Amino acid sequence: MTEGQLVAGRYRLLRPLAAGGMGGVWLGHDEGGDMLVALKKCAIPDGLTADEQDLFRVWTVREARAFAVVGHPNVVRTLDVLPGDDAPWIVMEYVPSRSLQQVIDETGPLPPPRVAGIGLAVLEALLAVRRVGLLHLDVKPGNVLIADDGRVVLTDFGPAVTTEGVRALATAGIILGSPKYLAPERLLDGVALPESDLWSLGATLYHAVEGRPPFERDTTAATLLALTEGPPAPPDRAGALAPVIAGLLRIDPADRLDPPAVESGLRAVVRQPADRPALAAPADPTPTVATPVPTPKPTPKPVPAEKPPAVVPERSHRVRPRRRQVAVLAATMGVLVALVGVLAVVRPGAQSAAKPPPARESARSRPAVPAGFSWYTGSRLFEIALPSRWNTAGSDAAALRARAPGGLPQLQVYAQPAPSNAVAAFTAQEAKIGLAGYRRIRIEEPPSAPDPVWEFTYQQPGRGVMRVMRQLMTDQPGRRVFVLEWRSPRGDWADDLTIFDQIVSTFRPLSGE
Repeated sequence: MTEGQLVAGRYRLLRPLAAGGMGGVWLGHDEGGDMLVALKKCAIPDGLTADEQDLFRVWTVREARAFAVVGHPNVVRTLDVLPGDDAPWIVMEYVPSRSLQQVIDETGPLPPPRVAGIGLAVLEALLAVRRVGLLHLDVKPGNVLIADDGRVVLTDFGPAVTTEGVRALATAGIILGSPKYLAPERLLDGVALPESDLWSLGATLYHAVEGRPPFERDTTAATLLALTEGPPAPPDRAGALAPVIAGLLRIDPADRLDPPAVESGLRAVVRQPADRPALAAPADPTPTVATPVPTPKPTPKPVPAEKPPAVVPERSHRVRPRRRQVAVLAATMGVLVALVGVLAVVRPGAQSAAKPPPARESARSRPAVPAGFSWYTGSRLFEIALPSRWNTAGSDAAALRARAPGGLPQLQVYAQPAPSNAVAAFTAQEAKIGLAGYRRIRIEEPPSAPDPVWEFTYQQPGRGVMRVMRQLMTDQPGRRVFVLEWRSPRGDWADDLTIFDQIVSTFRPLSGE
């Protein structure tokens, strides 16, 4: 691979972006579509026989094409899959970004509310992937991207993301994953479950808030052994995030928190003020390891790689101690390790804002408000708490218009009759919007919330690119909906979302007109 090389007669390689155990990533120019893209060459791991190489090559192409059907703002999008003579190429949309690993390395441990917000976005991504029958199986800080505009995107899916792909590679005795974030059942029982991704999410949250992985040891074998011996040491900095992390890092997959419980716990943490400064943390060049599948068959061949096989969509089952001894023995016999590079690819889409569920409580039982907030008392239709220094000039009894001291971000809240089809209503409004440089990010009904969301960007003179989210929240009787519109500069979007979630967590309709 060289600068200027033309791939498949269409993609011109510009410069390397990253290198990893299973290939490199290049910034390229799509000369057919006149756009920048990221191209990943999926190198065949060393040590495979000719037949195994063919198997690996075939399933890498098939699984990349299967993954291309996932369309979600928190999931990297595949644009093209090129089989290639020696190794496949995967073409993805490119957006400048840093990985969560890089952010931690540069700033140290992150405050729990920010980590929880990132966790919500990753959870949304995992649920989107799960809905189409796939898994990720290598969730870790290096595969969570924070785009320059604040979006959170899960990237770097592996050569097996379907049931058939998992079985095909498992037959060859290959388990791929990163030891520090590997779910116990993948090591102990050789299975891949939906709950395996939740475990890795918990390990990622632990790392982000503590500055180190939960099972970090001096060697890979020691790390894998620690993984089998019980829960990690309780985190010191997690605060209200600690119960969520503990619930995700339970050894038995059947005992882990389910997605609704994870979401609820993360939302509660997002509402907490970030009151702890970040401390420096050492860099963590996390390797990805391939270990033998622990079965009674002849010992399979370990392969260095950066990605895991994907989902075997079974119900969670209990870890059997008999297999634990086999797996630990295999792990401590020695493992081939390949250092993994960081991908700088994301899909231009929306960061999934932490979307609080519609409030249903009566106005008589107000919750505690975040530090520095106070209740807004000018509405007869709803109650909501705002940052104390925000300006609410122009508001009235039916609608709230609030803004930060500098003018941005801005919040509007108002009621309107409930539409029969909110997504269709948003789409109709979009056709008449007339904003300069308008670009839709999404109009959808998120799976984790009952109310639709419309998110877009536009050009505002003197302000640059603005980003807007309109969230509908249905009143209890269903006669009306409340529109909560959040507006912020695109470059400040990620930081401002924490404020938005703190505000919206206090919102409740009032029963009277």
